[in-house]
Amino acid sequence: MSLPTHNPIDFEWFVKGVPIDHTGTVHEYCECCGTQTTQEQFKLVVGELVGFGTPFFVRPFLKKQSTKGKLGGIRGLIMQCTVCDSLWPFDESGRTVLGAAGLIPGGMISTTHIADYEKRKAEESNTTTTEQNSKSKARKLD
Repeated sequence: MSLPTHNPIDFEWFVKGVPIDHTGTVHEYCECCGTQTTQEQFKLVVGELVGFGTPFFVRPFLKKQSTKGKLGGIRGLIMQCTVCDSLWPFDESGRTVLGAAGLIPGGMISTTHIADYEKRKAEESNTTTTEQNSKSKARKLD
């Protein structure tokens, strides 16, 4: 089974040859986009692992390995947004896998959309600040 167009290897979140399988397409909230988007879901194995599969002399030429037949390592589910290519954990096992891979466990924001994400977060913080200021009971002195 091949990987979809939006995948962590092509976007260079992970190197070629990492054991990864596409498990399906889900509709989840994307922190970067700020809306519900279509995301590709993957099962990933990182760390020390032993298993059956492709011979060692063929591995450098493959884009990915299957997660089947692998013993050891840390397994987890991750998602990649099809709109912005940001990488997010699907559950707690996904956070563990991203942390073990040396990435931020909370998720990785795409470098091409980081400015939009920061702008949206700044606007959200400004609206909460103005709401708190409007609820103040302090009187203005003349």
